[in-house]
Amino acid sequence: MLNPELVWMTPVSVRMKDGVAQIFASVNDALDFLEGDWNIYRGRKYNRAVQTCRRALNRVTPVAIARDAFIDACHDAGMSTAADGPLGTKSSAGGPRSLA
Repeated sequence: MLNPELVWMTPVSVRMKDGVAQIFASVNDALDFLEGDWNIYRGRKYNRAVQTCRRALNRVTPVAIARDAFIDACHDAGMSTAADGPLGTKSSAGGPRSLA
């Protein structure tokens, strides 16, 4: 059975290494990117992001924790993110609670 999409209250905009910006609005978006299109540094924060996104989809971890882990992995890989302000400024981790 497929899990319904778990949408974040505040989408995360990520500027890729090639300069292209992409918006992630849900745990599903982030996990698809992490497992499919992520072709850069895969360190501890990447692994944590994958794990917490999977756990959020299984309703074991809060969606906000998965969002924070995704942002941390992006920063660890050298990408800039924005959730509350213009792209290129470091967003504060956390933000409002998501719909789940």
